[in-house]
Amino acid sequence: MRAIYNRSTRLPERRAMMQSWSDYLDALRTGANVVPLRRPAGA
Repeated sequence: MRAIYNRSTRLPERRAMMQSWSDYLDALRTGANVVPLRRPAGA
């Protein structure tokens, strides 16, 4: 049961994922080129 709540498992992978997400959000804030997933209305 403790293994389920052990938050330190896979910590390096979690850190890498959180860093990637942070980098992505920083890029959005600074005006990154974001490709829209939906087509504009009437296209």
